[in-house]
Amino acid sequence: MGVGTSTSDMRADVARQRSERSKTSRLSWGLAWLTLLPLASLRAGLLAETDTFWQIRTGLVTLANHAIPRVDPFSWTARGEPWTLNSWGFNLIVAMAYRLAGLPGVALTCAAFIMLSVALAFLLAKRLGSTPWIAAATLFVVAPVLIAWFSARPQLLDYVAVLVLALVLRRLVDGRAPTACVLSVGAVAIMWVNLHSASLLGVAIVGGAAALMLARRSTRRRGYTCLAAAAAALAGSLVNPYGVGVFAQTAGVKSASTDVVTEWQHADLTSFTQVVMLLLGLAALAIAVRRQDPVFTSALGVTFVGSVVAIRILPMLVLLAVPVIAAALSVPAVVDYARRMRLVLVPGATIAVVALAAAAVPSLGHLGQPDAALYPTDVVRQIPLGCRLFNSYQIGGFVMLERPDVPVAMDSRNDLYGADRVVENDRLVRGQGDLEAGLAGAGCVLVPPSSGMAKRLQGDPRWRLRTSEPAGALYVRA
Repeated sequence: MGVGTSTSDMRADVARQRSERSKTSRLSWGLAWLTLLPLASLRAGLLAETDTFWQIRTGLVTLANHAIPRVDPFSWTARGEPWTLNSWGFNLIVAMAYRLAGLPGVALTCAAFIMLSVALAFLLAKRLGSTPWIAAATLFVVAPVLIAWFSARPQLLDYVAVLVLALVLRRLVDGRAPTACVLSVGAVAIMWVNLHSASLLGVAIVGGAAALMLARRSTRRRGYTCLAAAAAALAGSLVNPYGVGVFAQTAGVKSASTDVVTEWQHADLTSFTQVVMLLLGLAALAIAVRRQDPVFTSALGVTFVGSVVAIRILPMLVLLAVPVIAAALSVPAVVDYARRMRLVLVPGATIAVVALAAAAVPSLGHLGQPDAALYPTDVVRQIPLGCRLFNSYQIGGFVMLERPDVPVAMDSRNDLYGADRVVENDRLVRGQGDLEAGLAGAGCVLVPPSSGMAKRLQGDPRWRLRTSEPAGALYVRA
């Protein structure tokens, strides 16, 4: 009886210790996650991305009409032309947030997506064997090169999707619930393509992992399951309002944007930030190859090549690299050194987190505020009702949200207008070319006051300045 009681007590003690360690681990990871919260709040302070505004307006139109727009309803230069939306699901999310709480609601929603990405990166790091504080330190150190990419756009959901896909693929590679994993990959693809049509990147990642597994005899059997997951990802990508048209739409966006949008251009090896991001990805890729990890080898390889072709993939590369690098750093020698140096490291880390929090606190006072350096809020309010507006590229989306009665000449929907129209619009804003022909059909002009067009209109008796602020000058046809 005594022995039995002793054994029972020992088992209870072991279970209690495991429970306590589990709680401690969850608490540590939770605190590590919270250290990155100021990063999200810092980005939520100002809305600077022109896409955000027309995406909200498009979502509102979709909600009102219970249908996705098929032709352009917002401009007077392309009205009625076919328009394929590549982020209709994201548009609905930000439109509902806007209905609920205005632009601050949109900003907070996008901040939540950022923190979800951080949580997923930490979960991957944990699964790879990282300690919470090394994972937090790794992400904290690379945050300066990531923060510029955390604007309120559907790309935030790409970051979430690629990390979720990596989590599912790791379960599949480990041989756990293969059927459920294949179905989950298909479900991720369906959600991804409808939130933002970048899911073909996921198809490449799953296909690459399958190829790596099929190439090795020891993983060949599971490689066939991974190949089935690649087929599921491809099939899921076709479950969207445009079907196979999503392929042409993706190609069209790239073709229309490469020459006019920086993020669609090739990697620039003279850019310090881009080189750092590429090196982080390359380092993580080398670690994944050495560990013979097919999931991260494929994911990092695909996103590295994608980043070289178009730098908009760089943040996905870095977010995938963080868990791998954090796990590689979480070796006993580094952990023991960190423990020995905790009297120095803990105060230093605390100061860094507090400094970031202090920088982020002012943002809480103007959540979701349009960047005044880019968007002339008061000027937009004074555009005459229904006036056909010639405007600069940056301002168009903001006008679409704030003044839906005013048809714009141009906005950042490059796939709708095409590169030639975007380039010609920019030439006119700079004051080059035939302004009379370029402004034919326009009753109002809204361009930066320092632009060449504004300077030419100042001396033109056919136009009069109605109002101006640093971000925009409004001219009305006399």
